[in-house]
Amino acid sequence: MVRLLPDEGIHSKSQGEGLPRPDCDRTLESAIGEFRGFLPADGTGDGDEDSKDYSEYFREFESQAQRIGAVFDGLEPTHLGGREHDLTYDDLTGTVLKFTKPSAAAYVVNFDFDRPSLSTGLPLQYLERQALHNEIFADSITFVGIGGERHRRRIITRQKRVDGGPARWEPIVRLMVENLGFTKLRHNHGIGYEDSYAFVREDVAVFDLRPANVIETESGLLVPIDSIPVRLTEETRRMLR
Repeated sequence: MVRLLPDEGIHSKSQGEGLPRPDCDRTLESAIGEFRGFLPADGTGDGDEDSKDYSEYFREFESQAQRIGAVFDGLEPTHLGGREHDLTYDDLTGTVLKFTKPSAAAYVVNFDFDRPSLSTGLPLQYLERQALHNEIFADSITFVGIGGERHRRRIITRQKRVDGGPARWEPIVRLMVENLGFTKLRHNHGIGYEDSYAFVREDVAVFDLRPANVIETESGLLVPIDSIPVRLTEETRRMLR
């Protein structure tokens, strides 16, 4: 287990923050590969085994994080966020640490009832969601580890800090449709906030895009900082019509 000590993967107190160092982060692809050998993404076991209990799955995720040295005991966010994350701003590196809510792995989209719906994510599903966000928006979210208190663990990722304000609707739609080749869906299927938009492109859909989740810089550059993307099959894509 990683302790919050100056010489064990964190900024020393003399450097200001006492936070995990970026050079100790893992890429999401690397973290997913390490966890996938122990935990299937959907929480099911091999063969005919029943799905794991959510808390059991989270404990096994934590155990693997301990094995790879990615548990930061007692590390908590300093700022309250939205429904999925709380935050710590790392001014030393110009990044933001994003903490999932305690004992949770945010949300993912599933199609269990022949329509898209929001469900509580499993830890590996959450990492895969973030990796897909990276792929779509050329972002560089990394996996930091697990923080929080025992029995109230939080998954921690790192994202570059971008200065600006909430984007306007018109540039958001233009970014998605004209620049990234998506089609705007007629409605968001009740996923995310009521005012959010949803978009679809070939084998991927992106939900919960709205001004609060897209930063517009002074130069007019749009940077999506949070979204709920999902891979689509031919069958699930038809459900979005």
